[in-house]
Amino acid sequence: MILAIDAGNTRIKWGLHDGQAWLAHGRCMHREIHEFECALDQLPTPQKIVFSNVGGAQLQAALEHSLARYAVSVQQVTARASQCGVRNVYTTPGQLGADRWAALIGAHHLGAANALVVNCGTAITVDALHQGDFLGGVILPGYRMMGSMLQQGTAGLANDPGQFSAWPDNTADALESGRILAIGGAVALLREQLARLTGDLPELIVSGGDGARIAPYLPRPLQLVENLVLEGLRAIAHEECL
Repeated sequence: MILAIDAGNTRIKWGLHDGQAWLAHGRCMHREIHEFECALDQLPTPQKIVFSNVGGAQLQAALEHSLARYAVSVQQVTARASQCGVRNVYTTPGQLGADRWAALIGAHHLGAANALVVNCGTAITVDALHQGDFLGGVILPGYRMMGSMLQQGTAGLANDPGQFSAWPDNTADALESGRILAIGGAVALLREQLARLTGDLPELIVSGGDGARIAPYLPRPLQLVENLVLEGLRAIAHEECL
C-alpha cells in the first residue's frame, strides 16, 4: 500500500494505491491542510509514503508534521540524472522541479514513447519525452495566473468569466480566448518542433488541475490523465521497493 502526495504550488493532492489500483484520491489548498490530515485518519496505514514538494519550506514542515504519525518509510522525490527508465538532460539534474520529474516518469510508465507532457497547474510545464529521454521543456504562467496577472497589471480588465471564441466581441471573451490561445499556441509550436527533431508526431499527455479545461483546445493525439504526478510517484515508490 503506497500513499503518494503531490504538494504543488497551490494545492496538495494525494492518492492511496494498493499495487493494482488507486483506492482513494483527495486534494486541498495549502491553507486547508487540516483536510489532508482528516483524510489520513480515514485511510488504511500505508506501507510506504512517497511525496514531492514544490510549495516551499513552510509546506514542507507542515507535511512532515502531518506524516509524523506513521512509522513507515517516507521518501521525498527530487529529480535525478536517471530514474525509472527516464534520463534527465538538465545541466544540473536536481534543478528540475520534482513535480515535473514525477510527471515525466508517470508518462513513461503509461507507455509514452514520443510525447509532450503538459501539466496545467499554477504554472504550465511542457516537457519533451522521447524514448525515455527528457529532452527539455518550458514553463508558462498557468491559466488562472494569466487572468490574475492581467487583472493586477491593468486598470480596466476584470477577471470575469468568458467563453472561448476565435474572434471575441467582448472583453471577458477576449481574456478567456487570449489565455487559451497563448497556451494552445505554445503547445502546438513545441509539438511541431519535437516532431521535426524526432521525425515522429508526438502524443500529448495532459494533466493538472486545469488540464480538462485546456485539453479541448490542444492538438491530437492527446491523453488526459487525472494526476500524472501521482502516477509517477507511485512508479518511483514501486521501483524503490523492488
